[in-house]
Amino acid sequence: MKFYTLVGLAFFSALGTLFSTAPFGFSFATIVSIASLVYIACNGQHNRDKWIVFAFQIPLWFWLEHWVFNVSVGGWVGLGLYMSIWPPLFVMLLRRVVKTPRFSGISVVLSAPILWVGLECLRGIVIFDGYPWFLAGTGIVDTVQAQIAAIGSVWLVSFAVVSWSAGFANLRHLQKRTLYIVGGTILATSLYGGYVQKGPIPIRFPMALVQTNVPQSNKIMWSKEQQISDVADAVALTRKAAGEKTKLDQTPKLIIWPETMLPGSGFEVLGKDFSPYTASTESMWGFPSHIRDLARELDIPLLVGSHTWLSVQIEDENTEWIRVTSDKEYNSAVLVQPDGNTARYDKSFLTPFGERIPYVSLWPALERYVRDSVGAAMLFSLDAGDYQSNLVVDTVRIATPICFEDTVPSVVRRLVWKNNERQADVLINISNDGWFGNMNSARLQHVREARMRCIENRTPMVRVANTGQSCLINSRGIVQFVALSDGKPALQVAATLLVAPVIGWDRPLSLYLGDSIAWLSLFGGILLVGFTFITGNTHEYT
Repeated sequence: MKFYTLVGLAFFSALGTLFSTAPFGFSFATIVSIASLVYIACNGQHNRDKWIVFAFQIPLWFWLEHWVFNVSVGGWVGLGLYMSIWPPLFVMLLRRVVKTPRFSGISVVLSAPILWVGLECLRGIVIFDGYPWFLAGTGIVDTVQAQIAAIGSVWLVSFAVVSWSAGFANLRHLQKRTLYIVGGTILATSLYGGYVQKGPIPIRFPMALVQTNVPQSNKIMWSKEQQISDVADAVALTRKAAGEKTKLDQTPKLIIWPETMLPGSGFEVLGKDFSPYTASTESMWGFPSHIRDLARELDIPLLVGSHTWLSVQIEDENTEWIRVTSDKEYNSAVLVQPDGNTARYDKSFLTPFGERIPYVSLWPALERYVRDSVGAAMLFSLDAGDYQSNLVVDTVRIATPICFEDTVPSVVRRLVWKNNERQADVLINISNDGWFGNMNSARLQHVREARMRCIENRTPMVRVANTGQSCLINSRGIVQFVALSDGKPALQVAATLLVAPVIGWDRPLSLYLGDSIAWLSLFGGILLVGFTFITGNTHEYT
């Protein structure tokens, strides 16, 4: 393969990945991206190939992840380089497999997806607790073929799209029966995706979404004055939403705020718990009492994002500052009933490197050292909750994955299902997308990731996000309604949205298969690559 051909393919691979993500979302770009890598692996001759691929991946991932720059420059560089290594690693491994004599009879339309999904398993599940964004399957979420996620989760979609890409890259070399198989799978997935099964009795549950617009800079250094102002704005939006009706002429039965939009230490503590400093610590306990009053006044349950502190202690060291500690601190979704009673879900999967550093927590002494040296208390201030019972409003069961959790297949599956029985009729994801700064494409990509969870579990999702995008996604992964401002999708502005999702009812096969396709691919990829070291690597691909 000529050098300029290699450079062109490496460029189109990176460009294809870019155009497969938000805000573009071109599904065919995913095929182009992966097919370019497969062609390089099958036709390249030099060790330089993987380095050329790597060189084009670096600017791509520095761009896609550049929102991290405002959070941590080191984190941005590290994440950008980390994401850049996977495509050249795929090229290197696939070349080794297809040029090994023992595997000459294995079609590339099978070996390529095994290796690719195996690598996605490493990146999305295993290493650093998993970063399952930008999977190949998510790239075609807008197509009918993506509906097979209801069979084998996003991993089956990735497997299929890589297989089709490999067939496209090697069209002239494939046997007729392989072409028929590839064409047959495309036809079968198209027919399956186009088939819409009717539910028994659709039940709609009206909700009001309150999208706040609190910059992350406010949250990091949230002064008391700013807290009062931000909460007042959210309350005003809440009152506005409570008085509106959906297109079905229904008033909302639930009003939802985004993640961590209520300041303080949560609903499990009272002013007396801060005695003798009750008055001076009002910002820690006063806001929840206002929300209870608001729910009582509106006679509508409120679901709000809040921290939850358990068993607070005052450490008086005779200084001008009062140090408050707690036994546990959670990132919670709290359901506040009009009678003042509350129920909550505590975030169970903490965001790697955002709310915890993987592996470090295994050694408390090392954890304390890193926390003190880095000076980033947010990395270690939270505890992980368990997968407790979901919230219930008017007999409708609600699962509330918080922020990053809606991108993790196994997390959402555990929230919706238990012992193969449905535990949630609708998903409500509360998020703080203020971390994305001015990068709206990252906000929209978050929605694309969430859409896969709806398909996998055949369950609708209501997303309520600080700074946007707040929307309703149906159980087929289609965005039906978005919060608007001046007739345009509301991003980085405050807004409200009234929706009435049809609750989930059917039982997808992905419930039983789970992540098995990812793990089987990883195991199969290890065997394929492992045997190449035993048999040698001299066969030229044809």
